[in-house]
Amino acid sequence: MRPVLRAFTLVALLGFVLLLPALRAAAPANAPKASLVFDNWEKFTDIAVSGPPTKAGCDLIFRELERHLASLAKRYLAPGETLVVTMHDIDLAGAIEPWRGPDFGRIRYMRDTQPPRLAFDYQVLDPAGRTQKQGTAKLTNLTFKYQSTNLDHDLTRYEKQLLSDWASESLRSPAKHTK
Repeated sequence: MRPVLRAFTLVALLGFVLLLPALRAAAPANAPKASLVFDNWEKFTDIAVSGPPTKAGCDLIFRELERHLASLAKRYLAPGETLVVTMHDIDLAGAIEPWRGPDFGRIRYMRDTQPPRLAFDYQVLDPAGRTQKQGTAKLTNLTFKYQSTNLDHDLTRYEKQLLSDWASESLRSPAKHTK
């Protein structure tokens, strides 16, 4: 019985490996894309995940925001367009207060006086790489604590909400979003 189970597992694994390139090819090649660049992250106001800012924490924030920007690009950009965002400053909502005790350096306290802030330049490029739209954005939300998000477990939930609100106003294409 064991040789049969091994053979079945091998055939299933081989089928998956052969099917994987076809699944990747099924995604449209001209789907909207997003690119995020952190400009001098060491100088960002507050990008600490726990304790002092680290490269690992910065990479975590980068991945989360880049993934969110990619979903916004799919929602608001036409096929083939690319959103390029160069982040100049991030001030995550709340603050880490390590002076409270040895384990408190991993807790982010949310206060009305410490809203999320983002400062960035952006470009929307057409499929040929020409700039369709560009600008600078400085975003903050003083009422962040009073707005519910569906991402309550996410460290960057308030910053993602800022980007979502910005994208719905700045990237909306009339042709794509008529109802």
